[in-house]
Amino acid sequence: MDLKELLIEHHFPLSVIEVLTASGIKTLHPPQVEAIRKGVLDKKNVVMAVPTAAGKTLIAELCMLKSILQDNGKILYIAPLKALASEKYNDFKQKYEHLGIKIGIATGDLDSPSKYLDRYQILIATAEKVDSILRSKAGWLINSLSVVVLDEIHFINDTGRGPTLEILTTRIKQLKPEIQILALSATISNARDLAGWLDANLALSHWRPIPLKEGVYFNEKILFNNDSTRLVKEEEDDDLHKLVMDTLRGGGQALVFVNARRSAQASARELENCVRSILKEEEKNILNDLSQTIAQDHSATKVCQKLAQAIKSGCAFHHAGLTPKQRYLIEEHFKKNIIKVICSTPTLAAGVNLPARRAIIRDCKRYASGLGSVYIPVAEYKQCAGRAGRPQYDDYGEAVLMAKSLSEQNTLFERFVMAKPEPVTSKLGTEGSLRIHILSSLAAGYVHDVNSMFDFLNHTFLAYQQKGSDLVTLVGNIFEFLRTNGFIEKSGFKYFTTPFGNATSRLYIDPVTSITLREGLTRIHEGKSFSTYGLLHMLTCCPDSEILNVGKSDIDKMENLSEKLEEELIFLPKNLPILEDVYTYYATLKTMWLWSLWINEEKEETMCEDFNIGPGDIYRQIESAGWLLYAAGNIAQMLNYKKLTLELENLRLRIRYGIKEELLALASLDGVGRVRARMLFRHGLCTMADLKNTTAHHLAAIKTIGPSLAQSIIKQINDK
Repeated sequence: MDLKELLIEHHFPLSVIEVLTASGIKTLHPPQVEAIRKGVLDKKNVVMAVPTAAGKTLIAELCMLKSILQDNGKILYIAPLKALASEKYNDFKQKYEHLGIKIGIATGDLDSPSKYLDRYQILIATAEKVDSILRSKAGWLINSLSVVVLDEIHFINDTGRGPTLEILTTRIKQLKPEIQILALSATISNARDLAGWLDANLALSHWRPIPLKEGVYFNEKILFNNDSTRLVKEEEDDDLHKLVMDTLRGGGQALVFVNARRSAQASARELENCVRSILKEEEKNILNDLSQTIAQDHSATKVCQKLAQAIKSGCAFHHAGLTPKQRYLIEEHFKKNIIKVICSTPTLAAGVNLPARRAIIRDCKRYASGLGSVYIPVAEYKQCAGRAGRPQYDDYGEAVLMAKSLSEQNTLFERFVMAKPEPVTSKLGTEGSLRIHILSSLAAGYVHDVNSMFDFLNHTFLAYQQKGSDLVTLVGNIFEFLRTNGFIEKSGFKYFTTPFGNATSRLYIDPVTSITLREGLTRIHEGKSFSTYGLLHMLTCCPDSEILNVGKSDIDKMENLSEKLEEELIFLPKNLPILEDVYTYYATLKTMWLWSLWINEEKEETMCEDFNIGPGDIYRQIESAGWLLYAAGNIAQMLNYKKLTLELENLRLRIRYGIKEELLALASLDGVGRVRARMLFRHGLCTMADLKNTTAHHLAAIKTIGPSLAQSIIKQINDK
C-alpha cells in the first residue's frame, strides 16, 4: 500500500503528507496495512499486536493526525514509563509542532493542578498521571478526547503498573463509550483477549521489517531456529567476548542482557579492551568527550566513574541504578552507533526503542526469593530478543542465548526459542490493588455503593478473563475496611468519602499508608517521644515506601541501630504487625538510615559504596521519601497538628535538597543545591541577609559558583 496515495485518499493536507513522507517511507508494512484494513482511520477500535519496529507508531500518528485535522479532535497518548513518554513527546514535537499542533507531556507530580493540560491537541502521559487527574473529578480531560492511544498495552500484565492501566482504560470506556481506542502491543499469545475486552478489531502480525533469527550458542557455533548455523571464530578466550567481537567486526552493535547490575558492570568492564580495538579515531574522540561529561559531574560516584571508563572504549552498562540523564546519554550515543555494546539488565528491553544487530541473552535465569535460581519468563526473553535488528543498518537481526553444554543448548532452544510467550493476565484481583482503586472511584464520585462498584469491575479485563468469578465478597470486605477506618461513610444506601478518604485519593497513596501516617502522627501529637529518625522511619513503614533489600551483612548493623534508636522510633515490631517479620523491620531501618545520611549531607559516592546502590537508586529513594513527607504534611494539616505540619515541611525540603536544616534558605535558590549551599555557608554566607551584603564578584570567586550563577543569585536576592 502506497503511503502517499493512502494519505491523499483520506484527505490529509499537503503539509502533513510532506512531513510523513520526509523520512523516506513510501509504502506501508504488512502489519500497517492490516491496521488500516481493520479501520484505524475510520474511527474503529483497533488492537495492533506486532513485533518491535513493525510500524506501530506510524499508525498511531496517522490515527491521531486524522482526528485532529479533520474532526478537531484531541488525543491522549498513554505510555507505561516516563522514559517512553519523553521519547514520544520529543519525537512528536519535532515532527508536528511546526504544523501548529500543540503537544504536551504530563508525567510529574501526581497532586499538581492539571487544567492547563487541556490546551494540548496531543497529550502524552503515564497511566498514573492520567489516573490522578481523573481522581480530582477532572471530567474535562475525557470529555474533550476523540482518541486514546494505549502504548504497550501488554503492561496490564505488570504487577506494579498493570492494575492502574486496567482501571484507567475501563474508566475511559465508561466515561466516553464512543471514544476511539488504539492499543499497541508487542506480539503476545492472547492478543484476541485484549481485543475482545476493548471491543476492538485485531491487527495481528508476526512480520518484521528486519528478519529475526533466534538461536543458541555453544562451543563456537550458533544454532538458529531456521536450521542454519553460524561459526564464531574469534581469538578471544571468553564466549561472550567471541559473540560480541563477531558482531562488531561485521559492522553491527550488540546488546548483552544479564541478570544483575553487578554483572552488567563487570561485563562492560571486561569487554573494554577488545571493543576499543575496533574503534575509529573519530569515535574515540566523541567517546572521550562523553566519558568526561559523565565523570566530571559534580555528583559523580564510583558507579559513574566506572561507566565513564567503560564508555571510553565504546562499551556501557545500563540499569536502574543510573540516573535518567546517564541512561539518556547512553541510549542516544548507541542509536548513533558511537557506543557499540551495552550490557544491561532486562529493564532496557521494556524501555525505549534501542535496536542492535545482535541481542545476546547471556543469563536466562535469575534469583527469586524462596525459589533460588529460576528461568526468566518467555515473554521477557522475547522482549530482549525483539531488540535485534536495526532498521537503518541491518538486513537481519540475531537473538542469541548462551549455553554451557549441549544438553543446555537443547533445553534453551525448546524453553525459549520455540516457545510462545505467556498470556497477558489481569493483575487487578488482589485486595491491595482493588482497595486503592475502589477508594479512588468513590472519591471521584464514579460509584456510590457496592453494586455500582461491582458493575464497574464487571467491565475490567479481570472480569473479561475470569467470567463468573465472584468479586462480591472481596468488594464488600473492602468497603467495610474503608468504612471502619474512616475513609468512607454511609448515608442511606450510598457511600461517600470523608475528608480523610478524599485526601488519600488525591495524594495518590495506598489507604494503608494513610492509616500508618495518621496513627504515627497521632502518637506524636499525644506525646510520643520521637526524632527526625523516628519521622523518617514512620514513612518507611508505609506500603508506598520503596524499601531497600537486607543482606546477611546488614543484620548486626541493623540490630545495633534498632537498640540505639528504640526510644525515638514511632513504630516497633510490638506495635505494627508488618514489622514482626525481622527482615522487613531491618529493611525499614536500613532505608531510614539511607535517608538520614542524605539529609546530613553525606556524599552520594559514599552512600552508593556503603549501600551497594547506584545514583539512580538514591534519586528514586529521595523522590519516594519526598512524596511521603508531602502526604504526611497534608494529613497532619487535616488533623490540625500545626507544629507537626511545619516540622514535616522542613524535613521535606531537607530531603529534596539533601541538606542540614541550616542550609534551607540557601539551597532553595535556583542553581544552588546541596553542594553549592554548603560552599556558600563555609564562606560565611549563611543567610539571605549575608547574600544581600555581598557582590557578584565576591560570589563568583567561590569554588563551584562562577560568574553566571553569581549574577543569578544576586538577582534572586534582589527580587525577593
